[in-house]
Amino acid sequence: MSTTIRYRQAKEYLAALRLLADDEPSLELRHPEQVRSPYWQAADLQVVPNESHERTDAFAAHQIVIFTRHADSLSWLLYMLRDAFGDYLTPDNKSLVFGQLGLALRQAQAGPDGHCPAKLQLAVLDAADLALEAFLEAEQMRSRRRTGHKGRGPL
Repeated sequence: MSTTIRYRQAKEYLAALRLLADDEPSLELRHPEQVRSPYWQAADLQVVPNESHERTDAFAAHQIVIFTRHADSLSWLLYMLRDAFGDYLTPDNKSLVFGQLGLALRQAQAGPDGHCPAKLQLAVLDAADLALEAFLEAEQMRSRRRTGHKGRGPL
């Protein structure tokens, strides 16, 4: 699949997620994997309902742990973003990507709308948009190196 098509599909997927987060905050959305693991606990990011919830790798210093009563809906969103970024994620970058999403979530949580699930989801989606742009740029740089193209202009 070409870079442009894959990027466009991921961008459309993010736009659809943004609409769901913005228009339907009361929906009980569940990713199929939430049956097995209801809360996001992967890629060095954990989103759990409270501090007493059993966490995996709780003592790993590099883990970002988010405590929120909106752990269900935020976990759904993170599973969906993992699916959206499936072709882009590698063992080398997934912790960095989800770490950035976790930091965006933590920052939004500390803000004046930190109690609003839709605002938290939109903050994560804003960070996901930035990650998608970084994926595209990295892919374009690899392509330029392969073809010997110099500079930062379009391919």
